Amino acid sequence: MTKQKLLNGVILAFSVIFVRFIDVRIYNMHVVLVILLIVALIAGLSKLAARLPSLEEPVDRRKAIVINFAVLLALVLSFFALEL
Repeated sequence: MTKQKLLNGVILAFSVIFVRFIDVRIYNMHVVLVILLIVALIAGLSKLAARLPSLEEPVDRRKAIVINFAVLLALVLSFFALEL
């Protein structure tokens, strides 16, 4: 697994949390707009991340599992802590 794939997971989680936080706490948006914002944010950040050549390095399996678990835990905890 490469660092790029791990970063894509982090980008996905960040985008969902960020847009959902805006939707719940700041401005109540329509569902279609929320989905479009999430897709646009993921696509934009992924294109920016794809330009970084250092992300093509491999990551060992244990680090990948730990990072994926941390991202999943952050996603679940943020939804409970922020009541999203």
